[in-house]
Amino acid sequence: MRHLESERLAATAAEHAADRLGLSGPATNAVILGTGWAEAPVSCGRHHIALTDLPGFANLTSLPGHARTLSVGCVGGRDSLILSGRVHLNESPGHDPSLSAMVRLQTELLIHLGARRLVVTSAAGSLDPRIGVGDVVVVDGFVTLFAPPMPLWAGEFCSPEDVLTDSTATIARAASEHTGVRVGGYAMVRGPFFEGRRYDKAVLASTGASVVRMSVLPEACVAALYPGVAVLALAHVTNTAAEDHSHEENLRRADARSGVLSAVLSTAAGVFFES
Repeated sequence: MRHLESERLAATAAEHAADRLGLSGPATNAVILGTGWAEAPVSCGRHHIALTDLPGFANLTSLPGHARTLSVGCVGGRDSLILSGRVHLNESPGHDPSLSAMVRLQTELLIHLGARRLVVTSAAGSLDPRIGVGDVVVVDGFVTLFAPPMPLWAGEFCSPEDVLTDSTATIARAASEHTGVRVGGYAMVRGPFFEGRRYDKAVLASTGASVVRMSVLPEACVAALYPGVAVLALAHVTNTAAEDHSHEENLRRADARSGVLSAVLSTAAGVFFES
């Protein structure tokens, strides 16, 4: 069961977006570009629109490094919708229903535009000493115990892991020609403060997760409400399991790897879209 009001808003936003982007039919592939990945060059770029021009996003505020755009481009050799600059649950103090609605809408919009293969990318911190800066983790499961409330309504029971692609090992092998790639779990925390190094990291690592970050899980939860939608989640490691946190340094490291991330994204998405 899906919330009718949320679904109606997504359908309306999708209608506006399709008109503005000049879409003549369903766009079956979509990509959400997270920190660092948004700088990866995407070929065949054509039309783009600001999210704030669409119904449901009028109150969306700006965030440094987040373009907040929806465009049509080519990823992995396939025409794709590209959302650059996701909305995070931590962008306002406390639990803001309007912000939570936009976090949901950004994914539901892509699905209503026809997306059935959704690539979701992010930067992340390592929880495993064997996974270093510059590595990419292909996500095969979630730790939800420390996550904030998801943008779901009562009765919307879902299992976000059910939408994760079964091709993680194949995708990791293909993408490993560009950088170190592993398959592993993703723990979400709300942020925007970083988890503590002395104790939080140890607890999070004890779950078996490989990385921790502040996104991806909401997108998977919303996608899980729609039968037939599959998700590929890619996390680029920007800090080790033990070093001091620095948002500025994480951004610098992500930006410095944009060329590599572009190659990883193209290869991984190509395999995923074919599956």
